[in-house]
Amino acid sequence: MWELRWIILGMGVLLIAGIYIWSRRPFVISFLWNPDELERTEPSISDIAAVDPDAATSQPPTQHQGTEKIVTLRFIGREQAELSCEQAVVALKEAGLVHGKFGIFHYSPEDGSDEPIFSVANLTEPGSFDVTKLKNTTIPGMSFFIVLPGPGDPVIRFDAMVRTARALTQKLNAELFDERGSSWSIQRERYIREEIIEYRHQLTQA
Repeated sequence: MWELRWIILGMGVLLIAGIYIWSRRPFVISFLWNPDELERTEPSISDIAAVDPDAATSQPPTQHQGTEKIVTLRFIGREQAELSCEQAVVALKEAGLVHGKFGIFHYSPEDGSDEPIFSVANLTEPGSFDVTKLKNTTIPGMSFFIVLPGPGDPVIRFDAMVRTARALTQKLNAELFDERGSSWSIQRERYIREEIIEYRHQLTQA
């Protein structure tokens, strides 16, 4: 039951991320759900590969493909408990995020750029937050994500996202997971950070 729920929730968040990327670029977004195909194929510049969020594999899901990259962090209540939507929205606002485009929250750079440093989507389809109906409403969790490239240093953006998400776990009694549903760890964080450093290097060499 939980496996099916993870798949449905993951698809909703990926849809939000895909729409967001599509709004920034003139090409079509393709979602490839087979992690084996992700390893065997090299998608074109018009593809963003999103692997099955429940695949039981240690292969990194944020591997650089083409010029676009999405890094995702799941935010789930402890012991799979539902989160109060009202408390989650208040905590996001207190952390400096603003409800905006596509009905999700964005943490924007101080220079006023339209492109956010990172964004937060609701894990309930279609991923948006209905801020007019918060009382007595719960959500299964949230997805913090970065769309690269974007404003500023990608490593600094990643660090800001992780720092914010970790701080909110204390306020909302939640836990962090990667996009495959595995518990977030210092080792996993360092591994993804190294991937982003390599991604940044590839961008500078392009």
